[in-house]
Amino acid sequence: MSQKQAGFKKIYIEITNRCNLGCSFCVRSKRPLQDMDITAFAEVLERLQGYTQDLCLHVLGEPLFHPRFASFLTLCHAFGMRVNLTTNGTLIKRHRQLLLTAPALHQLNISLHSLDELSTDAARTHLQEIIALTREASRSTALYVSLRFWNMHVHTLLQGSEKKHWLLNELVAAFTDAPVDLNSGLNGRGLCLADRVFLNPELPFTWPQLASPELDKYGSCRALRDHLAILVDGTVVACCLDAEGHLTLGNIFQQPLAEILAGSRAGRIREGFAHQWLLEPLCRRCSYQRRFTRRHPDGNQSAWRTNVCRDSAGSAPVKIR
Repeated sequence: MSQKQAGFKKIYIEITNRCNLGCSFCVRSKRPLQDMDITAFAEVLERLQGYTQDLCLHVLGEPLFHPRFASFLTLCHAFGMRVNLTTNGTLIKRHRQLLLTAPALHQLNISLHSLDELSTDAARTHLQEIIALTREASRSTALYVSLRFWNMHVHTLLQGSEKKHWLLNELVAAFTDAPVDLNSGLNGRGLCLADRVFLNPELPFTWPQLASPELDKYGSCRALRDHLAILVDGTVVACCLDAEGHLTLGNIFQQPLAEILAGSRAGRIREGFAHQWLLEPLCRRCSYQRRFTRRHPDGNQSAWRTNVCRDSAGSAPVKIR
């Protein structure tokens, strides 16, 4: 089956790599700051027909910071695309009506951990805006809302800073009068606050960078299996965590996506993942792939390797001993 026939669960399109915040947990990119223009975005959507119905409008950057964000949602609807939007939540008031009425918008993911880096007054203001929008979305729309504390395990949330604890209590109090067992509610899939509204903690991860130490040689990932990413300049990369474009496969404005996916580098990456072999230097420095990697029962990850795989630098087979 061809990749186009198989399709992707979702495709990330970076409509801007600019952000209105500068949070400590977000990677600093060396790429030029820019916004994708509306004509280019329409071309991307045209070229993605048949590959997916679900889009995420970020890699880096804050999607709501794009000056033509409303037009982007309109185009997504025209092309039959559903949008899972991830935002830091600080620009929600500006786009409130749009977020409540845009037919393309399927899920809104709000990264609450950004509020912890704001002043107490600013955090309180934005949290109340988030709560108001979320209540209205639950009451009058079919929108799913995920309120996320990224990079914080449940125990970190419950034992964290005074501001984190305050944020957590404010959210719970805003949606329920009944006592909530946070220890059990925040484990697993998260805590349901209202109809289609969830509070979701996440396991820690760091953005992979080539300057970081190598973590693994063996492992797997869902990149190029259920998702890929397109950077703001049209660069197609294998992974949504490739902030610098190290896993470049081609450019969607210069090649058909089918041709890009049939390229030798994409093929080697897929082959490596299929055989539990991390061929790319960036993948070997990524902790996130460990969520998808089978661990051998005896702890010897090399036991999963097959006899032959291909090195990312070329097509010559690499003998695995």
